[in-house]
Amino acid sequence: MNVFSLTAATACIMAGACAAGEMLVDFDRYDCSRIIPVDFTAPYWVTPQPVETRKIKVEKRKVGENTVIDVTVADPFLDNPGIALLPPKGRKYWDISAYEELHADIENLDRNQQLMLSVRVNNPRVNDRQTANNSGFALNPGERGTLKLYYPQADEFSPVKVDWMLATPPGVPGPKNVDGRRVEAITLWGHSVKIHSRNRAWRYRIHSVRLVKPKRPYPAAVGSPETFFPFVDRYGQYRHDDWPDKIHEDADFKKALDKETAGRKGRIAGWNRFGGWANGPKLEAKGYFYPAKYEGKWYLVDPEGCLFFSHGVCTIRYDIGAERKAQNWFPPELAASGPSHNFSRDNLRRKFGPELEKVYPGFVTRRLEEWGLNTIGNWADLEFMRGGGTPYAMELPYPKCPRTAGVKGLEGGIFDVFSTEFAASMRSAAARPEFAFARKDPMLIGIFITNEIYWGNDRTAAARSAFASPATQPAKREFIKELKRKYISIDVLNDKWGSNYADWQEILDTVALPDAERSFEDFLSFNKRIFEVFYSTCRDVVKEFSPNAIYFGSRIHLTNMPELFEAASRYADVVSTNTYTWSFDGLRKEGLPEDKPILISEFHVGVLDRGMFNADLRPAGVTQQDRAQAYLRLLQGALLHPQIVGAHFFCYRDSPVTGRWDGENFAIGMVDVTDTPYWELTAMMRKIGANMIQYRLKGEFKCDWE
Repeated sequence: MNVFSLTAATACIMAGACAAGEMLVDFDRYDCSRIIPVDFTAPYWVTPQPVETRKIKVEKRKVGENTVIDVTVADPFLDNPGIALLPPKGRKYWDISAYEELHADIENLDRNQQLMLSVRVNNPRVNDRQTANNSGFALNPGERGTLKLYYPQADEFSPVKVDWMLATPPGVPGPKNVDGRRVEAITLWGHSVKIHSRNRAWRYRIHSVRLVKPKRPYPAAVGSPETFFPFVDRYGQYRHDDWPDKIHEDADFKKALDKETAGRKGRIAGWNRFGGWANGPKLEAKGYFYPAKYEGKWYLVDPEGCLFFSHGVCTIRYDIGAERKAQNWFPPELAASGPSHNFSRDNLRRKFGPELEKVYPGFVTRRLEEWGLNTIGNWADLEFMRGGGTPYAMELPYPKCPRTAGVKGLEGGIFDVFSTEFAASMRSAAARPEFAFARKDPMLIGIFITNEIYWGNDRTAAARSAFASPATQPAKREFIKELKRKYISIDVLNDKWGSNYADWQEILDTVALPDAERSFEDFLSFNKRIFEVFYSTCRDVVKEFSPNAIYFGSRIHLTNMPELFEAASRYADVVSTNTYTWSFDGLRKEGLPEDKPILISEFHVGVLDRGMFNADLRPAGVTQQDRAQAYLRLLQGALLHPQIVGAHFFCYRDSPVTGRWDGENFAIGMVDVTDTPYWELTAMMRKIGANMIQYRLKGEFKCDWE
C-alpha cells in the first residue's frame, strides 16, 4: 500500500508498475478493515458519513493471479450508499498530487442490470467549505470498464483568487479543485438501490485503483493576477488553454461552418417526418402524439401511427448571459457591457451574420435531424418550435397567485392552489398570443406545467405551510374545512392532536403548528390533497388549451415523495421527471405505478477537456469519448426500461464559463459557447437515433451497432 507523494519512478519501485498507470491501492496488502460503508445525504458535496449496516459487504478474493475486492450494496434505506477506502494505517491522507487522473477498473457482477457507480476524492472541510471532485459511469450486465476521474488541483495559497464561481480553472482555488496532498478517502458510491437498481442491490468487483497521467504544469499565466486576468477572451472562452476546434479569430467561424456543412449526412434513414420509425409496427394514426403500450413497453405514437421514442434536447436558445462578478474577468473592450455579457449571441452573429434569426432555426432543424434527435425539449425559444421541422414539448409558465406562509423546509411557501387566482393565472398564461401557434400543431407532442416545483423537504411541508398561513388564506380555510368534516367536534381533534383549541375559529386564527407526530396523518392527507388539486387543475388547463396534447405534469426533480408521484400519475398522461444519474435502467419512483409511462425531461453528462471548469451534475470520465459512452449507457438503460418513452438532454449549449444567472458553469452542452459541436457526443446521438426503436423492440443490452 503506497501513496504517491514522490516521483513516478520512486512510486514504481514502492508499489509496482501497471501498464495503464501507477498503482495506488495494492489489494494484496491493503487491509480491508480500512474500507468502510458510507452514505451521502443532501447536500451531496458534504463528506459522506460512515454508517452501520450489514447490507454493504466487502470481500477480498483471488481471481487467477490477481487480488480483487468484491462489493455488494443492498441497503434500501440509504440515500447514496457506497464504500470509502481510507488511507493505510498510520497515514491521515492519501497523497495523489503527482498525478491528475484516478482510474478504477470495475466489473459489473450482475448479469441482468446495469451498474451505476461514481468515484470521489475530497479534502477536509475548512470553515464550512470542502473541495471535492467526482466522476461516474454505468456498466452493462457483466461488463468490465474503467471508471476515470480527472481531478484538477490547486494550492490554497495561490496568489490568484476567483470568488463567486461554482468551479474555477485548474490551479486556482475553488470548490472543485482539490488539494491532492490531503485526500481523506477514495469513495465509490451509487444512488439509492431502492430507486435505481432493478435488483435492489449493486454487485461489482474492483480490479485496481491507480493513478494515471502525471500532473501537467499549470499555464504560466495562473502564477499571478497580473497575467491571469482577464481570464475570458472576447468569444467567452477560457484564455489560458487550448483545445481542438477552439476559436482564435473571427475567420474561424466560417471555417467551422464550412466544415460542418460539408460533412452533413442528412436525415436518419427510416424516419418519417416526425422522427417516428416509418418501417416499424403501425398503431392507430390519430393525427397527434399519444402514449400507448406495445409488446409490454410504453411508447409514444406519432401522428402517422409510428412508434416514437422522444430523443431530444432542452434549451435551444440564443441568449445565455455570462455573469461577471468582477470587472477584470472579461476583456477591457467589454467593460461597458454590464454585470453579464451574452457571448453566445455575439458568436452566432459572427458565424451567421445579420440574418441570424432568419437562418438559425432552420440550421438547428437540420442539425437535429443530422444528430438523430427528433424532439425539441423544454426551455427552447419559440421560433425553433414554430419552424415546423421538429416535434416539440413546451411549457406553460409558473402561475402567479398568492403564496402560503414560509415554514422550516419550505421557507418561500408554495402557490395556493385553492385560490381563484391559481387556475385563472394558468388559463391566462395559456391564452397568451405567442402560444397560439401550438394549439392545433401536429408537431406539438405535449405540455409541461412549470419546472421542478419545490414542495418542501418532507411529506407534510406544503400542508404545514398552509396551516401556518393567516385565516384569510384559501388553503388554510380549506384545510380547516377538511378537519371539520373529519372530526366534527373540536374536542375529538384535540384528543387526537394533544391540543387545546377552544373552537374551530381559534384553529383557523392560529399560525402555530401542532405536535408534528400526533398531527402527521392529517397533515399528510392535506399535503396529498394539495398535490391532487395542483395536477388536476393543470390538466384541465392543458386540455382546454390543446385537447390532444400530452399532459406531462411538472418535471419532478430531487424528491421521493410517494404522494407526489401518485398524484402526478393519476392526472398526467405521461409523468415527467428531471433525473440526473448515470443509469436509467432500474429507475423506480415510489408512488409511481409500474404501468405508467415516464419521460426523462432532463438529464446530462459532462467532462472537462475543452476549456470548461465544471462537469456537474454528472461528470462522466475524462474525454469526450468517455462522455459519449456514458450517454450511450444512459440511453440503453432508458430504451430497455418498459416505462420510459423519451429522454431529453440538458442542454443544447454549454453554460457560460463564468456561470449563468444562478452560477451554473457546467460543461454540459451539445455545442460550446462558440456554437462548435462536441462531435463525439453528436455522433453517438445519431447512432442511437438510427437504432433506438429496433433496440427497444428487441429488448437486449447487446447490440451490434455499439
